[in-house]
Amino acid sequence: MSGPSGSGAPEELLTLVDLLGRRHALAAFWCLRGGSSSFRGLAARVGAAESQLSQRTRELREAGLVEVDEAGEYRLTSHGRRLLGVLEPLAGWAQEWTSLSPRQRVPKGSANHAADEPDRR
Repeated sequence: MSGPSGSGAPEELLTLVDLLGRRHALAAFWCLRGGSSSFRGLAARVGAAESQLSQRTRELREAGLVEVDEAGEYRLTSHGRRLLGVLEPLAGWAQEWTSLSPRQRVPKGSANHAADEPDRR
């Protein structure tokens, strides 16, 4: 449930970011964007110990983002594919952002630069 307006990020968003921010969770989710994968194949692609990946895939399944198909392979659910549609543009933005120098990341006139200027009240 979201808090009052202006009280910070919505709880639902914090929950999702926490889940995807866990070690190997986002990597496993991202690897499944191209289609289904066996557990061992996923572990090899992610570079995770099977015990760690087992925990993460369980969490992603409990969240309704990943499922195991009839062949025993992992794949994104419909909710997972919808989330992927949100994350792909974010990944593109992140790629552009990381190519910027630290100076380019803070444009002139931004709040960070304004802190260096004298108070004009």
